[in-house]
Amino acid sequence: MVTEKSWLFPGVAFLMAIIASGCVSQSSYDTVVKERDQLQKQNRALEGNVKLTQNQKEQVKQDLEATTEALVVTSEELQDTKIKAMTSAVLYDKLVNKLAAEMESQQITIEQMQSGVNLNLPAAILFDSGSAEVNKTGEVILHKVAKELWDIPYQTIVAGFTDNVPISKRLAEQFPSNWDLAASRATNVVQLMEDSGVPKGQLVVVSFGENKPVASNDTEEGRKQNRRIEIRLRPVAVE
Repeated sequence: MVTEKSWLFPGVAFLMAIIASGCVSQSSYDTVVKERDQLQKQNRALEGNVKLTQNQKEQVKQDLEATTEALVVTSEELQDTKIKAMTSAVLYDKLVNKLAAEMESQQITIEQMQSGVNLNLPAAILFDSGSAEVNKTGEVILHKVAKELWDIPYQTIVAGFTDNVPISKRLAEQFPSNWDLAASRATNVVQLMEDSGVPKGQLVVVSFGENKPVASNDTEEGRKQNRRIEIRLRPVAVE
């Protein structure tokens, strides 16, 4: 960059040399001085333009950073808005409408909770006796359920429950306790739902074992009701 001093020093020396030689007129002198002043003015303007360009570059950078932050906030706000729009009542109506046939055949029960929606699936529909592998009938039902959860931004908790009958010796090596049986069944349901398209980030596995029965374990009918998988949909934002 050319500085004012670098222009000034040669210009002054040149003028002094001309004056000393005695062969310059006043008008010529004035012309040279004028040109020098113009060059110095142009130099200052160039320096100013460089600073302006640097400031503009910094401003553009700041604007870009601000825009990026705004986009992140907007994304979070959109997710929150989507959750609020999909109220428990709306979600309940949607699932009841789509799973009406399964409800009529008692393959599934849907209940609107104070916060969210609960789907109850009897273990006898999903698993063979003493098994944690989802059977063919269970796969069909769970694929249909999962299809309705693809675009629902709710946390999806899959909970496994058993009755209070101790694990038989035949199964004890594979499932040491009812905790293990319930956990294995819930895990397999979650895996199937993920394979069916439900975002894995919103899926949670829980085992309650023989705890939290919904009926008495003193009767076979009660124990049958306690052996179940519950899919709990909660309005909690997930990635």
